[in-house]
Amino acid sequence: MDPSRKRSSAPDLPLLVAKAKRKRPNDNQISSKIEAIVPESKLYTELLEFEKKLDATIMRKRLDLQETLNKPVKTKRTLRIFISNLSHDQETPESDDDEPRLDSGPTPSWTLKVEGRLVDEANASAYKNKQTSRKFSSFFRSVMIELERDSNLYPNGNFVEWHKSANQADVDGFEIKRHGDENVKVKVILHVDNSPERFKLSPELADVLAIDVETRPGIMMALWQYIKFHQLQDPEDKRNINCDQKLATLFGQPKISFPALPELIGRFLSPPDPIVLEYTVRVDKPYHLSSHCYDLDVELDDPTFKSKISNLLSSTSLNAANNTLPKQIHAQDEQIMQYIQSMQNSKTKRDFLLRFANDPADFLDRWVASQSRDLEVILGESHVNLEEQRRADFYNQQWVNEAVFHYMTAKNQKKLQELLGGHPQPVPPPQQQQGGAPPAGHPPQQPFPPGMAPGHPGGRF
Repeated sequence: MDPSRKRSSAPDLPLLVAKAKRKRPNDNQISSKIEAIVPESKLYTELLEFEKKLDATIMRKRLDLQETLNKPVKTKRTLRIFISNLSHDQETPESDDDEPRLDSGPTPSWTLKVEGRLVDEANASAYKNKQTSRKFSSFFRSVMIELERDSNLYPNGNFVEWHKSANQADVDGFEIKRHGDENVKVKVILHVDNSPERFKLSPELADVLAIDVETRPGIMMALWQYIKFHQLQDPEDKRNINCDQKLATLFGQPKISFPALPELIGRFLSPPDPIVLEYTVRVDKPYHLSSHCYDLDVELDDPTFKSKISNLLSSTSLNAANNTLPKQIHAQDEQIMQYIQSMQNSKTKRDFLLRFANDPADFLDRWVASQSRDLEVILGESHVNLEEQRRADFYNQQWVNEAVFHYMTAKNQKKLQELLGGHPQPVPPPQQQQGGAPPAGHPPQQPFPPGMAPGHPGGRF
């Protein structure tokens, strides 16, 4: 038996079992020794690297989609505005033969209507839920109607205003009713409710950026593109901008810093111009519709886009109940691990047969010695193996030198005591390592009895 091998105690068994489980191949990596034997296995390694990149890309795209869900997604629609009027109790024109009527009848009046609807709402198959339709008033912050008529004849007012409030319900249109029997010119002033808020650029800034109305982030992005295109960023300090002739004229200074840009740009922004529609109220017929309609581009939240992204994320999620892809991937990984384990076993068999083919005699001797050691461990014996004792390598180990040293020291002390006429003193045992365990690589050391050389068959280690 190899002197350096000791029999494991019962408390150490759980530790050994856990260690054996950790050594069990449980990944899909091919060892470098197999790659040296089979050069084609490098293709498998390349596939693994590609799989890692693909997984990282998919995860990044999923995060982008989840971030998109938290942002408002807008779609452009067309709002068509109609203006019409109704006339009530208007007198018919009198002919020369008709006698004037002196009886007083109902007071002539008219009703102005300003309405609008999304032109593609009826044919939009994507908007199946009618509750998603927005009413006309929801697109405006305020609506003003100005009537051009004599205020002395009509003291009830020629200016009507409507402003959006938080708790006010949206409507499909606006109506105003006034008395009168004459045609009236009307101006309808609409202030669009933009979300996010849009601003009108001053002529100087609009000339630099080539945009008229835009959101504040859009204006900052356009200015940044202008700076990058003309390479105006300071090479030494990236926070500063070296203004060209246009920017220097606009801001009034040759150099500006990035943190100061929002404040500088704010001086050149103003609310966008309102939409002004002109119309003439006609009282010569009961109903009159303007020959013109007005189309306004508006932005709406797109519910279908978010639902599509949500469906995509749920269908590709690894935790989805109806998704069989994770099970398939797990089954493929298990199969790959089995193949790699089979390759490891094949390599072990190959190494076994190669060692036997290179030197059959030495291989068999080593194999018999190994089997003998295993048999001794199974039987609980700890005698020195006779097969190993026959070989010179058995006596070239470190523990042999230490045993000879202690043996010669004991002999010298005994001889010295005899010369001094005293009694021999017992030799203290050699100092062991910390914890009481013998030094690694040799058995527990004991003084040899007189006349027994180290490695004697009768000695026990």
